[in-house]
Amino acid sequence: METYQYNRACHCTRCRARHITGPVVLMTLGVLFLLDNFGVYGADFERTWPLILIMIGVVKVFQNTASTEEHVPPVAFPPPGPGMPAIPQPGPPPPSNEVRNV
Repeated sequence: METYQYNRACHCTRCRARHITGPVVLMTLGVLFLLDNFGVYGADFERTWPLILIMIGVVKVFQNTASTEEHVPPVAFPPPGPGMPAIPQPGPPPPSNEVRNV
């Protein structure tokens, strides 16, 4: 079995589902506060806040079981070959000219 790696440029269901946790939590909070504000019996926020944790768990299960059909794996940069410029590596910082009194 091939391991899954997230790719920002991929449009498979699993890669797209990676960014829905925030909106789902925000919508759940909105619904819970709305029910609390309307005074729905038994919908006090003090009693219903665990639904946020449940929704996060449901989203995580969805993210991990979503289809990877037509998944495009991330591209690894090949090592530079002949005629290709090498990627510059950061070197040590230049020596400073300030004088320290010890």
